Amino acid sequence: CPVDDRNALFIGDSRTVGLADHGDLDNANFFAAVGMSVYNVWETKIAVPKVGKVLLQELLNAKQYDIIYIMLGINELGYKTEKTIAETEETIQKIKEQQPEATIYLSANLHVTKVRSERDKLINNKKIDKFNQKLETLTDNKGVYYIDVNEEFDDENGNLRSECTGDDVHVYAKYYQD
Repeated sequence: CPVDDRNALFIGDSRTVGLADHGDLDNANFFAAVGMSVYNVWETKIAVPKVGKVLLQELLNAKQYDIIYIMLGINELGYKTEKTIAETEETIQKIKEQQPEATIYLSANLHVTKVRSERDKLINNKKIDKFNQKLETLTDNKGVYYIDVNEEFDDENGNLRSECTGDDVHVYAKYYQD
């Protein structure tokens, strides 16, 4: 179903940057950067179109959002999962405190291709799945929900389809519409 982007905020890493650039969500705000993680999301200033260069806290204080989408985690796969989940939970709590009326969607991290998964001990689908399962436990289905779009891009074995990507990690621009 199409996303209503009129009062939405997307927070994330390079894949969210791709969504900002190619997702046809012109009305949404994006707080996203290559390398963004739960460990630097509160200290990083991002240039948000029509807002300026701001910290996440400043952006959350400036406007009340109806929907906030968060996709963070792939850059954190080198950290202990429990520590990253705790940091993610703290991030959600901070956002909820500043945006009590917003519905929050935690997005599963997209898989990588089979080739990348098999050769990379750090960023692979087994670790992504483990992290995504832990991420889902942070939802309450009352104001924080979990969404997983991997089925849109995965092959029958749960790997990012190679025809969707040129670098085994990020989808091609044309797929951000999906």
